[in-house]
Amino acid sequence: MESIHGVTKLQKLLFLIEQETNFFEEYRDDIAFNFAPYKMGPFSEAVYEELHFLLQLGAIEATPLNGSSVDGVGDDDLTNKEFTITSKGEKIASQLVEILEPEYRTEIENLVESYGNLSLQELLEVVYTSYPSFARESEIKDELELEGD
Repeated sequence: MESIHGVTKLQKLLFLIEQETNFFEEYRDDIAFNFAPYKMGPFSEAVYEELHFLLQLGAIEATPLNGSSVDGVGDDDLTNKEFTITSKGEKIASQLVEILEPEYRTEIENLVESYGNLSLQELLEVVYTSYPSFARESEIKDELELEGD
C-alpha cells in the first residue's frame, strides 16, 4: 500500500489493528487510540493528533484527494486527503520495524495485506459486520445494505 486515501479509511485500519492484533494488546496502555462509536463507525480523536504530529515531523505528506496542492502542516482539515509516507518517514518506520518483535511485525503486515487495498465501503462493511457495537452511531450504516441487518 503506497498511500491511504482518506482519514476515515486510516481510522478504520488503525481500529482493526487495535482490535485484531496482539501488538495492541501488549502495548494498549502506551498507544491505545480509545476508539468510540461515531458517525462513520469507530472514531478516535487521537488519530488526528498523531497525523498532525507526523505531518509536522515530515514523516508523512497530506494532499487533497482531488489532486490540487495543499500546505500540509498548516492545513488543519485532514478530511479528503491522501496520506503518503515520506523518505524521512520510511527511515523512521524501518528503524521501528527493526525493534518490533517478529510476531507483531507479521500480524500487522498480514492485517494490512488483508484490509489495506479494500475500498472504503468494503472496509466499512468489514468493520460494521465484525464490530457492530462500533456501528451503532453510524449515519451511513443503512446505506451500506449489510447482510443480516
